[in-house]
Amino acid sequence: MVMDNNSNFNVGEKIHTLRIQKGISQEELALQAEITPAYLGLIERNKKNPTVKILAKICDALNIKLSDFFSTDIEVIAAKTETDLLTEQIVYHISRCNETEMKTMLTIIKNVMKFKGS
Repeated sequence: MVMDNNSNFNVGEKIHTLRIQKGISQEELALQAEITPAYLGLIERNKKNPTVKILAKICDALNIKLSDFFSTDIEVIAAKTETDLLTEQIVYHISRCNETEMKTMLTIIKNVMKFKGS
């Protein structure tokens, strides 16, 4: 999907394309994004425009960053490995924590890694 000066960014089409690429049904994506399948269908058909909050939930469910969603090069998103996407999601969620929560998360991660090593 290329965007030129004469066209608008098609949010619904982009969601639909990414969902199909990842082999996810509308029902699965809607469930993961905590919206109804009917609402997702309306968004994909450009009958409704999602809020940024809803779009962020959809991106989380698609395992992509919100900023990547607006990339006009679909191959940029497709080229990312599952590990890259998971790492980005982990960093995103941890970065939203306060310092105390981050320290707790680090302790949990260290303990899991110790357990994994034994």
